[in-house]
Amino acid sequence: MYLLAETLIVSAGLLMATGLIPGRWCRQIQFQLRDCVTMLAGLQTLLALTLTLLNVVGAWWGTGPFTQPLHIEYARVQWLLLDGTSSLMFFLVSFVGWVICRYSVRFLDGEPELGNYYRWTALTIGAVSLMALSGNLLLFIATWALASLGLHHLLLFYRERPAARRAAWNKFIVSRTGDLCLLIAAVLIYLECQTLNFTPLFAQLAGSGSTESIPLMCGIWLLVIGAAIKTAQFPFHSWLPQTLETPTPVSALMHAGIVNAGGYLLIRTSPLVQLVPAALASLVLIGTLTVCIAATSMLAQNSVKKKLAYSTVAQMGFMMLQCGLGAFSAAMLHLLAHSFYKAYAFLNSGSVLEQKRALGRG
Repeated sequence: MYLLAETLIVSAGLLMATGLIPGRWCRQIQFQLRDCVTMLAGLQTLLALTLTLLNVVGAWWGTGPFTQPLHIEYARVQWLLLDGTSSLMFFLVSFVGWVICRYSVRFLDGEPELGNYYRWTALTIGAVSLMALSGNLLLFIATWALASLGLHHLLLFYRERPAARRAAWNKFIVSRTGDLCLLIAAVLIYLECQTLNFTPLFAQLAGSGSTESIPLMCGIWLLVIGAAIKTAQFPFHSWLPQTLETPTPVSALMHAGIVNAGGYLLIRTSPLVQLVPAALASLVLIGTLTVCIAATSMLAQNSVKKKLAYSTVAQMGFMMLQCGLGAFSAAMLHLLAHSFYKAYAFLNSGSVLEQKRALGRG
């Protein structure tokens, strides 16, 4: 099973390494790069499906290789934590990434920057995949920031459009603000607990109903705030509906995968965030407010993609609300259902007018 785990790291690493290819080379080998990235994403999806099925077998029958969480630690860093939660998230990211790569073959056919598109798409998918499997808080934050960097370049695919540049840089500023909160949180948690590896960290805090440590409490507050900022919660939500001057597959990848990472972080660190009930209560308030504002704004939109964007903001609000109520299993189910639905909705958005005309003729 360690061989499978190491294969997962290699798969995500190869996708991430694609981002190191110079842009000039990407233009020269754009079709080969397209086929290579699509193939890697497809192989990773098969690995993710295998991992998920093994976890299902272990959970239902109490037998199999993953009846207990499997982790890989090297140089005192827990690089991988394989359990039911991480395997589901890894499958989600891999499958959606592969579908988007396949969809983009025809959608972006003839684009001069096709090679660079697949370069940054591969980096983003690989970074989010490693984030889903990471067993260390600092590694989680670093891979999330790397995925955000790849997404930033994808949002600038049509960099000649002023609206695309404005939206990309607004998103960049908000994301870096969230990253700063998360990094300070990681420092405070490490100073208190002397580890950022999830397994020993949760074991150390097991059985604690709350915490009286000021640094740890501040770290948890910043963790929650950083996750909320990067998950498009009010008042940091306006950047998401603006990021529509980009190819539809990029919107699908962002709304179905990357923007969910804040909810996944709270689910993954649930034993930690539950130590500060006030932080969870603030999530309930922020999530409820975000839902009300985004759902009302959605009703006033006349663009299909903008309606979907505000729908995503509202769904992220629901996810924060569920996490604040301590319903982390429901939040994980919500994350999976919303991601698959929103990927389909964005990729199918271009067919709305055709479907309406077909119904009119019928």
